[in-house]
Amino acid sequence: MNWDKLQHIDLRILYAIILLCMMIPMFKPVGLPVAVSDNSETVYQVIEDLPDGSVIWVSHDTGSGNAPELNPMITALAKQAFRKNCKLVGTAFFNETVGPTLVYEHIDEVAQEMGKEYGVDWINIGYRLNAEATMKILVDDVWAGAGGVDWSGDPLAGFPIMQEVKSIRHDVDLLFVTTVGSPGYATWMQYVAEPLKKPLTGGASLTMYSGVQHYIRSGQLKGFLGGLRGAAEYEQLVGYAGQGLAGMDAQSMGHITVIIFLILGNIGYFMSQKKGKQ
Repeated sequence: MNWDKLQHIDLRILYAIILLCMMIPMFKPVGLPVAVSDNSETVYQVIEDLPDGSVIWVSHDTGSGNAPELNPMITALAKQAFRKNCKLVGTAFFNETVGPTLVYEHIDEVAQEMGKEYGVDWINIGYRLNAEATMKILVDDVWAGAGGVDWSGDPLAGFPIMQEVKSIRHDVDLLFVTTVGSPGYATWMQYVAEPLKKPLTGGASLTMYSGVQHYIRSGQLKGFLGGLRGAAEYEQLVGYAGQGLAGMDAQSMGHITVIIFLILGNIGYFMSQKKGKQ
């Protein structure tokens, strides 16, 4: 091997190789093992312990910037929930266009795959202004809190699922919230989870972990999915290789490629030095 030539490879070639190695898992996940944290295990288990047919309230309070981290959580939740014949009610309080659209797209994809019907097995109420005031209404009257329509403006009266979901207080079994800030877990606890004694779980950007640790320790938040890593762990528990695991595979492949280049570079340096002395 020409060690001198190896020492002077064009950086653009190295970057291209790293990029290629990171892109491959995004289209075809490698399936590298991910160690599952206790928090992710708790999220999975609290959903798994629900009786079949339970109703899960899903609030995807995110914008486009954090969507790649949080979207995989919604997809994996839908797979686990529909497998148990649970029903999902989707909402969004953070962004009036991004949140409700992402809720619909990611649940709908799984619903079609698993033979679940919109309006029967799940529904998307969509974005609602003034989270605190709306939450207070939803507690006892979901129809009023939603303005009587789903996210497309169709009357709730036309959807069979809404004959079963009249209030969070009496008809919802679990709150699953993904959030990037406000409204956050504190808001959901103050207006819904704590007064009604409803279990609350979900995920957020990993940067929010330090701010929710005390909720986890107190038992107010049942586990936590932290960023892309948390989404990947959850996917692994659900038994589904989605964008979370693909993203972690891409990161891992990038790291492995860089390490290989570092090793080859050092070997090349020492071999060149040895050749020079000879």
